[in-house]
Amino acid sequence: MDYSKFVSAVLEENEPVINKQVKVITAVLIKFLTVRLDASIEDAQDCAQSTLLIAIEKIRNDELDNPDVVISYLFTTSKHEYFKLISKEREVNYDDLPAHHFDKPDQLNRLVNSEKMNILERCIEALKADYKKYIEYWFQHPDYETSVVAEYFDISVNNAWTKKHRVINVLKECFEKQFQI
Repeated sequence: MDYSKFVSAVLEENEPVINKQVKVITAVLIKFLTVRLDASIEDAQDCAQSTLLIAIEKIRNDELDNPDVVISYLFTTSKHEYFKLISKEREVNYDDLPAHHFDKPDQLNRLVNSEKMNILERCIEALKADYKKYIEYWFQHPDYETSVVAEYFDISVNNAWTKKHRVINVLKECFEKQFQI
């Protein structure tokens, strides 16, 4: 292909000839990018378009006036445009940080929870033996129905429920006395 027509058309601002030449050059660049660099057709089209815009600007600024080097310039520029495109796809967008980077520090919460558990354990240790055995059974089997617990301790369901809430109230009072924020 004679690229002198392209250079002349750009310098003379001959739009019909430019459009005709751009179609031919675009097809050549797309084929080059897809065959040589294994670019997708969409990426090749984008890069070819960018390359032609850059080349036209260079020709208009008299930075690229030798028709013999135009094709070399077009191939090199399209290759660089493609490399820029794929490197941008690999970049990490720091505007959209993953959610785990926004988590608030939880060291204080863990420390407070640990302290709460220590207080609860001390309160359980301070319970009467039968209350202690009863609540520990509930903690070991939190999903059990009250009727199962009542059967295990050989008491009525009503008594099992009442005893559970009495123990919880005793633990709550003990806890509130020891845990003052």
